[in-house]
Amino acid sequence: MTFSTQITLDMAQDLVLALQTEDFSKVESIIDTMTNIRESELYQQVSELTTNLHQTLDELNDTSLLMQTKHDIPDATERLQYVIQTTEEASNKTLDEAEQALQCLDGVNVLLENEIPEKFLETLKPELNLVASKLTNIMLAQSFQDLTGQVLNRVILIISSLEQSLIELIDQSSHDYHSIPDKEESSENKHQAEMKGVGPNVSQQAKKDIVESQDDIDDLLSDLGI
Repeated sequence: MTFSTQITLDMAQDLVLALQTEDFSKVESIIDTMTNIRESELYQQVSELTTNLHQTLDELNDTSLLMQTKHDIPDATERLQYVIQTTEEASNKTLDEAEQALQCLDGVNVLLENEIPEKFLETLKPELNLVASKLTNIMLAQSFQDLTGQVLNRVILIISSLEQSLIELIDQSSHDYHSIPDKEESSENKHQAEMKGVGPNVSQQAKKDIVESQDDIDDLLSDLGI
């Protein structure tokens, strides 16, 4: 039922008349009636929307949304976290190397001042100062890591929130989130995905199968009886 068929012209006229005669008790009663009608209508519309949403999820035969929720979204989150981690490690390494290079330059300057004639020192000093300036600029440029890390962390938060909302919707439907099968992909498809720019698998599950040191290799060979 729509708004126009529920709240009639007679009700509106009664409200105007009550206002004109200052019958505020009747005004309050009519307004309460109109409000209840409207709230009942809104409740019915929300209920129908919820029912339709559940029915849509229940009748979802294409498993692409389910697979994306359980596998692709978490994979995207892990990839972003991997980017943050590797970028931070590279930034810290660059800063350490630049600081050590500046310390070496300081030592060279001291050595030159004590061992090199003044006329040669006047030629070398500007070049050494230029190198020191370049290294300082490299260190300042690493500030990008903090900014990009903040942006990516915000994106991860949004994706995680979306993932949780989808999981809740799936759980409220006839589907069982935990029974969604693992995503199977052939080696050829994985290689094609990497060539398209998806990149290597950096998930924790994939890392479990990677040996990281000579000790890991020795243990693996020992388990194989070699």
